[in-house]
Amino acid sequence: MRQIVAIGSLKGAPGASTLALALAAVWPVGGVRPVVVEADAAGGDLAVRFGLSDMTGLLTLAAGARHGGPEADLGSCTQEAAGGLRVVVAPTGCDQALASVAELAACPTILRGDPGSEGIVLLDLGHLGAGPSRELAGLSDQLVLVAGGSADALAHVAARPKWLEGARVELAVVGECRYTESDIAQALEVGRDQIHALPWDPRAAAALSGVARVAERRWTRLPLAQAAFALARQLAGADGDTGRGGLCGELAQLSSRALAGARHSHPETVRTLETGGIR
Repeated sequence: MRQIVAIGSLKGAPGASTLALALAAVWPVGGVRPVVVEADAAGGDLAVRFGLSDMTGLLTLAAGARHGGPEADLGSCTQEAAGGLRVVVAPTGCDQALASVAELAACPTILRGDPGSEGIVLLDLGHLGAGPSRELAGLSDQLVLVAGGSADALAHVAARPKWLEGARVELAVVGECRYTESDIAQALEVGRDQIHALPWDPRAAAALSGVARVAERRWTRLPLAQAAFALARQLAGADGDTGRGGLCGELAQLSSRALAGARHSHPETVRTLETGGIR
């Protein structure tokens, strides 16, 4: 059965989606490429970002969970985004997204597949405020919490809501932080190996947002790619000799290509953006 790694945050929007995509891009070689399932109860971004259809994604996967029809196959709900990333996109609207996430929480086996299913599901849960999101986090094999490096951001992790009690959590600290990883581990009373510093890397973030182009060789040298690979290797239980996965061709498509696809699947959204002067 597939393994599920959930990624989410307890406060704000510190970059759970970016981390999920980065992990998929560098996941250790061998086996089936990971699938990023965008299961954010607040609504998805990836369909518009990469010019994909949100009618093939979380909506159909949730329908399969509800009715047990042919939509219950994860592969049939997966689309290919920039550079070969495999994604299941969420609907943009929060009502549809929340209902879909609730269906998944009620039937999580649809993510794992049958006993012969292989691979990794990187479950992008966004903010873990909704009940179904917390249920999916608790049902996952591993949970990565994403937080900023400020004292107030880390305090939300230290508070540990009841549903997190007893769970092993990997903490990804994004951006500038004046505390060492050892200091954070001591303050949170967790192992030093559970704290992972992720740099603020605008070039990598732009590539994963579909607005910049980065050649594969250069991508592997970017700070975020290197830090994400270290985390991915730990999550995968890979040894030190395991090479990182690589995306085919260039990592990210240009924004013009993303908007071209978005015009087909989200014409009203794109028209609004363009008339507002955002291109």
